Amino acid sequence: MTIKRRLIISNIIMVLSPILITAILFLAIRAITLDPATQTRGGQGGRFADTPHIPAITQSQAAEAFTHGNFTNIASDISLYSSDLGDFIIILSDPHHQTLESSTTTRNFTIPIILFYLLTVLILANILLAKYITNRIMTPINTLSSGVKEIASGNLTHRINHKAGDEFDTVCKDFNEMAARLSQMVQQQQADENSRKELIAGISHDLRTPLTSVKAYIEGIKKGIASTPEMREKYLDIIQAKTEDIEYIIRQLFMFSKIDIGEFPLNIEPINIGHILAEMVNSLADEYKTQGLEVTLQENTQDESVMIDTVQFKNIIQNILNNSLKYCTVSTPRADISCRKTSTGIVIIIQDNGPGVQDEMLTKIFDVFYRGDVSRHNPSGGSGLGLAISSKIIKRLNGTIHAENVQEGGLRIIITLPGQES
Repeated sequence: MTIKRRLIISNIIMVLSPILITAILFLAIRAITLDPATQTRGGQGGRFADTPHIPAITQSQAAEAFTHGNFTNIASDISLYSSDLGDFIIILSDPHHQTLESSTTTRNFTIPIILFYLLTVLILANILLAKYITNRIMTPINTLSSGVKEIASGNLTHRINHKAGDEFDTVCKDFNEMAARLSQMVQQQQADENSRKELIAGISHDLRTPLTSVKAYIEGIKKGIASTPEMREKYLDIIQAKTEDIEYIIRQLFMFSKIDIGEFPLNIEPINIGHILAEMVNSLADEYKTQGLEVTLQENTQDESVMIDTVQFKNIIQNILNNSLKYCTVSTPRADISCRKTSTGIVIIIQDNGPGVQDEMLTKIFDVFYRGDVSRHNPSGGSGLGLAISSKIIKRLNGTIHAENVQEGGLRIIITLPGQES
């Protein structure tokens, strides 16, 4: 049975119940009024029936009884008078009888009139109450039904505004939270779909370039263009290098996929972050300097431990430095590293002096295979997976990573990791 049908039945019961109660009261009062035994009040009840000789009374006594006594009409001109002295039959004259009959008739009709007005008030009150309760229940139900239809039609921005201070407040709040989560899921699904499309496009681009080179050099060897042993050796070295590039892209893609589905194992342990950074800069500074990038450790914290995977953390730092090396177009590229402890944890900043990126790209550079036009034209553009992998590993370490442009010029990558007392 539907709620609406139950409400209709409840409303009918609310309207009919006062009618039934009033009818029962009316019948009970009529029964009491018509019972002679209950009509004898005061005196010695029932004496009229028990006493064989009822004393006669004078006219003056009859007048006094008419004025102060209690009467029960027995016949058309005979009434029973009850007093403290006993019960008396009074044969009234016509004027007295008419007055007494009028009084009795008025009294008999007063009770039904009162009951009628009482019944009318009860019915109207119940009708108004039933309408009020029905509206209080059906209005939020209809609102919820309308909201469900909006969501089903694809309008995921629809929200219910119901603040009546009743039980439906919680239901409507849960509905809005469900709609918000559903909207986020759809947005995430669309973002994942775009990422898959970018992934396919990125793989096609990054694999096509080295494969084209490999194919060209193989054809050069087959056609005899590399006619000398030195030329063939050079061609084979290039083919090997391009093959290693392809292998690197595939490894990066495999790693990204494993991290994305949560199947990439991390060897997380407490590590002194200052010690690791100092060690990395000492071992990598000369290598990057020969490639044209000067790497320096400007500020470093001491005796602060974080829970990280050391190998993957080093890969993250190298991915960021590699991007600085590739996209710094200034004459003397530089990357400064600093590490400090803050109220939010351990903050690592890697800042270069390159051209930076457009503001709308700051949140996209960590997306899979996202690269600007400059990187697409850069012959050493890389796989486009480095920062995406770094972002996912940082999240696995319960940290955050984001980028911002430096006002004086350059790009700043900020990594925040939860600290741990050493």
